[in-house]
Formats: sequence, C-alpha cells, structure tokens
Amino acid sequence: MLKNLLKIFNIIYPLADFLYILQLEEYETKRYFKRLKRFYWKRDLQKRGKLIYTKRIKITLLLAMPFGLITPPLTPLWVGISNFILNPYFSNIKTNIQKRAADYFSKHNAKTKVIAIAGSYGKTTTKNYIYELIRYNYKTQMIPGNINTSTGIANWVLEKFNSSSKILIVEVDSYFIGEIAKSLKITPPDIAILTNVGDQHLERLVTKQNLSKALHEVFEFAKHNALKITGKKSSLEYALQVAKILKVPQDIIDDTIKKLTPPDRRRNLIKINGFDVIDDSYNISEITAKEGIWYAKNYSKNNNKKLIVITAGIPELGFENRNGNIHLGQMLNKYAQKIILLNSTLASEVEKGIGNKNLIIRSDSMYDALETAKQFDPEKYLILMQPELNDLYF
Repeated sequence: MLKNLLKIFNIIYPLADFLYILQLEEYETKRYFKRLKRFYWKRDLQKRGKLIYTKRIKITLLLAMPFGLITPPLTPLWVGISNFILNPYFSNIKTNIQKRAADYFSKHNAKTKVIAIAGSYGKTTTKNYIYELIRYNYKTQMIPGNINTSTGIANWVLEKFNSSSKILIVEVDSYFIGEIAKSLKITPPDIAILTNVGDQHLERLVTKQNLSKALHEVFEFAKHNALKITGKKSSLEYALQVAKILKVPQDIIDDTIKKLTPPDRRRNLIKINGFDVIDDSYNISEITAKEGIWYAKNYSKNNNKKLIVITAGIPELGFENRNGNIHLGQMLNKYAQKIILLNSTLASEVEKGIGNKNLIIRSDSMYDALETAKQFDPEKYLILMQPELNDLYF
C-alpha cells in the first residue's frame, strides 16, 4: 500500500526523477534543459542507477520543492531553474576548495614528485601500472578510481595526501578547455603524460581541435622543467618508461609485469553464465569500440569460438564523428556472428550500420541481454560486453 502511494506521489511530483537527470548531466543546466525534450512527461526514470542525495542535490531539492508542490506539471522546469540559481554558489564553493587544496599541497609537497596522466582513454590503466611498478622503490600515493576532476582531486588532497610521499600519481580528465588547467594548478606535475587524443566527449568539446587543446593542458600547466611524455604507446609502455626514468631495478620491473592486470571492466576476461566474457564495459568511444571489437574478434578466432557482442551504441558523438554508430554497426556486421542490441536511443543508428537484421537480437538491459545469450552454447560462443550506458540514453 505504502509502496503504491509513493509511486503515485512520484508520478505527480517527479522531483527525484529530474534531480537524477540533473545529476547524470553533472549539473550542467544547458544540457539538462536539452534532455527535457525527451524526458519531460516520462516518469520512473531511475532504472540503471539511483539518485545520490549529495549536499548539492539536497539544497536543490529544498529550493525546487515548494514550487513543484504548487505546480506539479512544471516540476522538471523548477529543478532546472533551481540548479541555475544555485550554480554561482556551488561554483564559488568549488573554487574555494581548489584554492585551499593548491595552497595546502604547495606547503606540504616539498619532497613529492607528481606524475599527471591525461588522454582520451587509457589513463586509469596507465596510472595503475605506474603505481604497481614503482611502489616498491618509492613511497607512492595514487589518487584512486575515477577521481580525475579538479574538485575531486582537491578534496582528495585535503583529506588523503601524505606529505611524506615521494611520488603522487594523478589522473586528469576534461569536459571543457581549462578543466585540466584547474587540476594541475593544485598538483603541477614533474612528469606529464598524454596517452592519446581520441574522440571521447566530442559532443561537449565540439571539435577535435578543442579536444586536443583541452588534453594538451597536461603539458602546458606542468612545471617548467617537467618531463613530457607522449606518442603511440600502450599503457604498459608508458608505465615502463616512467619506471626506467625513476630507475626502478629491472628485476622488480620483470617480476611486477607478471602480476599486472588492467582495472575492472577494461577488457577483463570473466565468466558469466558459463561464457567467457570480455568485459569492456567501462567506457566507449568510436575508437575504443572498434579496438575492443578487433581484440574480441582475434581472441575468439584464437579460441575457435564465434563472437556475440552486446552493445548499446556510442554516446557523446560530435559533428566530426556523427556517423560513429553507423560505423560501429558496419564493423559488427563484419566480425560478430550475433549482436544483442540494447534498446537505447542510439540503437537505430547501430542497426542501420549492421544492415542484416538476422544478426540482431533486441534487449532492454544488460541483464536481459546476458539472459538472452543463454540460448547459445558457451563452448562455441564468446561474449564481448560493451557499456550498457546510463538512463539518459533509454
């Protein structure tokens, strides 16, 4: 009874749903209002994730709630307007946190060298490999997981940085020109690495020229005498180069390499429902999607298996790679024996590229896709699992 009442309340007053959309769009007001064209009259939007009640969400909720209760049909608009009103307040908080962190780090890092890593992809793997290769010779800290924004780095520095560390490894990412600059004003690097300039976030950065400019800030805002590393290398090659620069003994390097594994969901081989599954579900761009399919195609061939690919398509395509999902479909047609296509907003473009509908099985979610795959023989088929994507794309 109570559950049904809450469901009815959320249909009439969909504050949580639209705060969730706002959170998925990382509080960017302009992008949020663009989403309303699709989501305005939809409800029960939290299927692949849930709203996290951060301090910002709670304050936005308090501001939007009175207006939403008075005019329920306008609730999505009040959420966006409230976010717009609060943006200067939260921007000021972020700026202050970043300044405090920069001041704190400059006073306490006399003995610490910073390694900063930027790039369209491969950042986290490179970061982890460097950490594993050097941590036996140097007291090393690595900012963990996917903490790679200026505010995330600032909070970590204020809470976790140990001034006795000899090395700090930082990963930096960018949705806009100037974001990496903000991060490196906190932790200016002695060694700066740019893994690559690919095609991620082109919808946000508009052109590859802007993307390149944003990522090259890792060099521009490094220390004046910083060592700058780039080129067409694998994550392991970058890590080995750093290990040699830091004079890590060869026997430690050789022993560590034997134990290295990529971070979760970066082409890890796992077992699901008896299938060998290449889990490449962390992130996706046209370049990484194609590389993943090529890798899976070769792996399946070497193991005498047919290839099933589960995909929802490629998000955040810009004008320059606007046909990315068609290209993805064309490659799937060539190398996959079966495609389980999730019913995302991008699926029609992927299907157009595939062409042959006999290759396609439609599915609503990753869970359903893996259940659908059970009709095939795990002894004969291998699965490549690309990202499901979040609720913005369904």
